[in-house]
Amino acid sequence: MKTIPSILLIIVLLHGGVVAAASAAAPAGEIDYPALDAAITAQMSKHGLPGVALAVVEGDEVAYLKAYGTAGRGRPVTTQTPMFIGSQSKSFTALAVVQLAEQGKLDLNAPVQTYIPWFRVDDPSASALITANHLLHHTSGLSEAGYAVLLPDDATCEQAVRSLARARLTAPVGTRFQYFNRGYSTLTYLVEVVSGERYADYLRAHVFVPLGMAHTTADPATVTDVAQGYSRFFGFPVPVRQGVRDYEIGAGYIISTAEDLARYAIAMKNGAAGLLSLEWGQKLFAAGQGGYGMGWFIADSGAKIYHGGANEAFRTDVNLYGPSDRAFVLLANEGHQVDHFISASQLANSVEAVVLGQAPPPVSQGWSVRWVGWAVAAIVLLLVILAIRNFAALPGWRERARQMTPARRAWDVAISFIIPTAILVVVFTQLKAFYGYRFNLLTNLVNFRLVMPDVFVLTLVGTLPDYIQGIIKLFWVLTGQASKPASLKDPA
Repeated sequence: MKTIPSILLIIVLLHGGVVAAASAAAPAGEIDYPALDAAITAQMSKHGLPGVALAVVEGDEVAYLKAYGTAGRGRPVTTQTPMFIGSQSKSFTALAVVQLAEQGKLDLNAPVQTYIPWFRVDDPSASALITANHLLHHTSGLSEAGYAVLLPDDATCEQAVRSLARARLTAPVGTRFQYFNRGYSTLTYLVEVVSGERYADYLRAHVFVPLGMAHTTADPATVTDVAQGYSRFFGFPVPVRQGVRDYEIGAGYIISTAEDLARYAIAMKNGAAGLLSLEWGQKLFAAGQGGYGMGWFIADSGAKIYHGGANEAFRTDVNLYGPSDRAFVLLANEGHQVDHFISASQLANSVEAVVLGQAPPPVSQGWSVRWVGWAVAAIVLLLVILAIRNFAALPGWRERARQMTPARRAWDVAISFIIPTAILVVVFTQLKAFYGYRFNLLTNLVNFRLVMPDVFVLTLVGTLPDYIQGIIKLFWVLTGQASKPASLKDPA
C-alpha cells in the first residue's frame, strides 16, 4: 500500500505523450473553425479547464480569434485578457539579443565576460568560454542540476547572474543542450548592460510598440487586469496567486494576450520581419543541439517552430508552421504540472490537427486530469484512514514489543523509517530521471508544493505518518517503555 504514492506520481509524470501530435509537414487542408471550437470546448469540459484564449494566423492575417471560459472574479476570458506566458518569454529575450548583435553592439560569439567582466561560474576556465550564443542555445554547460541557489522573488537579474559563481557545469561548454532558465536571466541582464536600457523599456520600444503589442509587457507589476490563475487540487481548479521572480522575467514572466501574440507570430513566421533583417532573422531559427534555435524549438527541419510556456498558474503555446503558412496561439489560465503533460498536450494537439486541416483526435483519447486528481484524492483518503488505524494501534504495539526479542524490536522500529524513505527515494529518483539535467533536489522540493500541491499532499500522507510512528516507537524503546519489566526478564 505504501508504494501507491510513488507509483501514481511516476505514471502521471511519464504520461505526457497521451495523444500523438499531427504531422506538421502534412499537407494542410482548409481550417474547419466550427470543428476547432468543438475540439477546444470538449477538451475544456473533459479536463475542467477554467479559461482559454485562441488566435489562428493564416498568411499575414489573424484569421480567427476566440476566447472560452472564465478569467476569474466574474470576468470572461477575452482575446485581450493579459496572461503570463511562461518560457515563451525566452523568445523575446533572444530577439532582443540578436537585435543588439545586428546593430553591432554585441558579438554573439564573444565571451560574456567581454560585456560583464565579473561574470563567473564555479569553473574559472569555463567562465571565460561561455558566450551569448551558448546561452541562447542552452549549450553553456550549465543546467538546473548543477545550480542549487534559492533567491528571493525580488532579487535582481544582476544578483541572479552573480549567483552563477556557485553553478557547476554538468557538461563541457558548447557540447550539450541543457535547458537552463538562469541562462536567459543572464541574457536579460546582458540586454540591459549593452543597450543601457531597462529590459522592459527595451522590449517596449524595440519589439512591442513596432508590432502593435499594446497589451504586452515585461513589467508585470504595472498590470492590474491579469487573468486569475489557477492550479489544480485533487482534480478541481483552484485560484492561486501567480508569483513573479523579478530575476526571471526574461525567462518566464512576460505578460501578453492572444491578440498580441498573434501579431508576434506573424512577424516570427516571416523571419522577424520589421524587427530583424532576413539574414539575422534566419539565425533565430537555425536549429542547434536538441533542436533548439534561439528561444525557439525547431522541428521537422523547420516545418514546425514552437515554444511553450508554463508558470504555476498559466500555460502558453505558440506554434508556427512553415509549409502551411499558418500559426496558432493558445493561452490558458491553469498551470498545474500534471496539466502540462496531459490536458495542455491534448488541447494543443487538437488545435494543431485542425489548424493543419486535419480532424482532431477523439476527445475520449488520453486521460483526463480530473480522473488523475480524483484517483490521488481517493488514495490520500485511504492512506489517512490507514494512518489513523495505525496510530490507534500504537499502544498495542508497545505491549507486543515487550514480548519481542531485541533484534525483532529493532527491526520493527527500523521498518517504520525504511519504507517511507524508500518511497521518497523512488519518487525523487523518478523525478530526476524524468527531468534529467533540469532536476535539482533543493529547487524541486520548493517547487513541488507549488506546481503539484495534491501530489505533494499524497507524498506527505504516504510517508510522514510512518516517520512519526517510527519516532514514537524509537522513543518507547530508548526509554524502556517497550521493553520487558526487569521482574519479568528471562533469567540469565
